[in-house]
Amino acid sequence: MDNLEISKLFSVKGLVAVITGGGTGIGRMMAHALAANGASKVFIIGRREECLQETSASAPSGSIVSVVGDVTSRESLQAAYSFVASHTDHVDLLVANSGTSGRPYKSSEPKPDGSLPTFSELCDRLWSIPMEDFTNVSHVNVTGAFYTVLAFLPMLEAANKKRSASDKSTVSAPRPQIIITSSVAGFSRYAPGTENIAYHLSKAAVNHMVKLLATNLVQDNIRVNGIAPGFYYTDMSSPFYKSQGVEGKGLVDGSFSRDIIPITRSGGEEDMAGLIVYMAGAAGGYLNGSIIVSDGGSLCLFPSTY
Repeated sequence: MDNLEISKLFSVKGLVAVITGGGTGIGRMMAHALAANGASKVFIIGRREECLQETSASAPSGSIVSVVGDVTSRESLQAAYSFVASHTDHVDLLVANSGTSGRPYKSSEPKPDGSLPTFSELCDRLWSIPMEDFTNVSHVNVTGAFYTVLAFLPMLEAANKKRSASDKSTVSAPRPQIIITSSVAGFSRYAPGTENIAYHLSKAAVNHMVKLLATNLVQDNIRVNGIAPGFYYTDMSSPFYKSQGVEGKGLVDGSFSRDIIPITRSGGEEDMAGLIVYMAGAAGGYLNGSIIVSDGGSLCLFPSTY
């Protein structure tokens, strides 16, 4: 029964991982979790060198390595790949996590008196969004994630070749894995504020991309899964927390009303850490084509909202 011990089920010791958007937010939470639990190397890729270095410095010596890179540039992704390849001969886990919510615009939510915008006001607000801003959200969240996967496929395939054969009495070790960060917004039909429509569409596309890649890469023994977070406090989500009058990161019960998050608190670092360690370890080795929702029950709300 040794195989059922937590130390075996959730072990990520020796794991080599690459996480885009790993300098801040959810990517940083994942990087910290893997490094704290014995991952050999966690390469974090992002555009802001200062954030990357801060995250690297906060982990056990040398376990998190920062790589400046931009997922919207093939040349930059190729350079990031070359850097990682100069430090390791394989990658066990790739997390395509970089994302953007887009530029904020005037909201189409109810006015202070409770009345909704007129049809004319709604049209004007939607029309005011430049096409390039709308398109850029998908360029980062969808195209960037897809090309991140393409860039690192050779090193994931190399991980397959390093696997040792298991005997017939034990479960085989997990195959290399790609995890793409989506959002509960990808399942939601309600996008409060005109600025959220592009984001919701992009995350719905990410959900489908997980399914497509899981189907098409299974013949190469590379698994693909997704994570769909709800509200976690990050630089991207902080304006919403402020608009709701939430103090701090909203981690205490009662921070949110039940009509926003049924369990009334935000997701925390421990929640994301537990999820990524589960998915990356032996316990998650049977996952493929799955999208795991971590949202405190937000998707269980009334059909009129979701």
